Amino acid sequence: MLGVIGLVTAVVGFFLPWLRSGTVTRTSYEVLALRGFAGLSGVPGEVVRGVWVALTPLAVCCVVLWAVRFHRIAAWLALVFGTIAGTVAALAAVQGGNEAALVGISLTGPVTTLGGAVLGIAGAITVLTAKSRTAISTPGGAP
Repeated sequence: MLGVIGLVTAVVGFFLPWLRSGTVTRTSYEVLALRGFAGLSGVPGEVVRGVWVALTPLAVCCVVLWAVRFHRIAAWLALVFGTIAGTVAALAAVQGGNEAALVGISLTGPVTTLGGAVLGIAGAITVLTAKSRTAISTPGGAP
């Protein structure tokens, strides 16, 4: 359950403000539209955009797998999700915080995404390190 809450929180963070320019804020997806200004045009920019856009369906896939009780597969995918989303969010959060700058990082989106990624990873590690439950059969009886 902790992993699901983390994944949902991280995805919500994608849609919160990540960039602040004057009075205008932009979500992580709107920031991706500006990747040409950051020197990420061409193939590298398309790879970055493709990976970031694929994270939301990956999170949904994890939640569905957890719901249908494929816990270990969901946990491995949640580790991938949390590592990518958490790393990007942590990098953005470290760069943010300068309120005096005209253009800067808004901490709302990155911090929310980072918190969700950490919860998702914690839930995944919990699932992967837990001993699997097996039925114990009693002598001469049903399990």
